[in-house]
Formats: sequence, structure tokens, C-alpha cells
Amino acid sequence: MKIAFIGGGKMVKEMVKGFNRSGLTKEDLGIWMRNKDKLQNFIAKHNITPLIKMNEITQYDAIVIGVTPNNYHEVSAKLAKHLCDHHIIISIVGGLSIQAIDDEFDEHPKIIRLMPNTPVGVNAGVLAMSRNEFVEKKEAKQIEDIFKRLGYTHWIDESLMHLMPAVTGSSPAFIFMLIEAMADNAVSEGLNRELAYQMVSEMLIGAGTMVSQTKQHPGVLKDMVTTPGGSTIQGVKMLEEKGFRDAISKAMDAINKFNKQ
Repeated sequence: MKIAFIGGGKMVKEMVKGFNRSGLTKEDLGIWMRNKDKLQNFIAKHNITPLIKMNEITQYDAIVIGVTPNNYHEVSAKLAKHLCDHHIIISIVGGLSIQAIDDEFDEHPKIIRLMPNTPVGVNAGVLAMSRNEFVEKKEAKQIEDIFKRLGYTHWIDESLMHLMPAVTGSSPAFIFMLIEAMADNAVSEGLNRELAYQMVSEMLIGAGTMVSQTKQHPGVLKDMVTTPGGSTIQGVKMLEEKGFRDAISKAMDAINKFNKQ
């Protein structure tokens, strides 16, 4: 399956990086951008074919729309003129429902909504996907298989996609802040900064892997670490005192509220 990207923003860059790392090259990937200088700069850094004219998308199977919401309508109007029956439209435009995409391309029914996060650039992303009824099971499986190159894929009901920015899309920022805070503390006590970043990052990978692979409740895994009278429970008590859980929940609420506007 050949994929063409429309737009070259941050998320598209990370997706292309991940695809390149997985072995997909300019034979499999193409990109169209309005600004041709930026297009040339993009292809100089990534193994992808430049599409100088929009009509060149006809040779691709899936079209990933990766423009900003402000530019979406203008670009989609151009794109609609060159869509073919075999194309599957994949939108990563934030806040745009499948129904809204369908309204824009009312004569092109095959639509997938995709919400990746930035770790796709290192093939460790989480990608939430929803589709309409016109995307056949075989096509959905093909899309899923190719995007698994970027990380973990999950089909989500369209009615729940608005929750994904808080769950997977924006939340890496919380983890980056946690890594920074923990490393800063370790550095203040004398640990080398690069080593601190490395060790904290590895710890988070291990903790996440335990939750994912053991299928045990996170609270059970937490209790396994908090021995009676030990130091860990002192840290847990302090986090509870400072409102750690509530802060995370309210941060997610703020993201959800913003995306409902």
C-alpha cells in the first residue's frame, strides 16, 4: 500500500520518520505541500517522494490529510478534485469528526480518522483509529498492518475519539515533564543529567511494560513496590498529599474541554 501525505507539519514529520525507520521509502511514500520551498527542505531530510502537483496522488492508495484545521477547507477543496474511487482518506486533523470529513468529501465515502502521538517517530506511538462503514474489513486490516509499523494501533468507536488527545495524544507531554522533574531532582543530588534522563526513561518503559504484559491492576503493581514501613510508601503519601492523581485528572479534563470547543 502506497501512502501520500498532504501537509508536512510536526506529526507528519514524526510519522514519516517512523515509516522510514521501519523500512518504507520514497517508493512507498509521497508528500504534497503548498509551500514548495518547505517541500524541498522536507524531502532533503526524509526518504519520501515529492508530489509537485496534487494530481500525482492518483498513484497512491491512502491519502493522509495532515494540515492544520485553519488550512483544512482550502486544501480539501483542492484534494477533492483529484480523489479516485480506490483512495482511502485518512485524517489526522485535530477535532475533525468522520462526519465533518464526509461532509467535505461528500462523493468519496472511504474515511478513516487517525490520532497518532509523537512517539510514532521512534516506532513506539499509540495510534487510535476509527472508520466509517464504507471502509471494508480487508482495507481496514491493510491500514492497521501498515500503521503498526509506527507503534500500537487501536480501533476506537468514533463516539470516543474526542477523548484520545487526553489519553494518548497530548499526554506524552505529561510524561516528559515527569522525566524532567525526576531527573532534575536526581541531578540536584549529584547524578549525571544524561544518565538521569536515561534511567528514568528506562524505568517508565519498564513500568508501562509491566502494566501491559501482566494485565494486573496498576494499584496491585504499586502495592508490590510499597513494602510496609519502606521508603516508597513515603513518596506515595507525599504525591497523594500534593494532589498528584487530581492534577492528572484535571489536566485531562482541560484537554477534553478544549477539544469540545
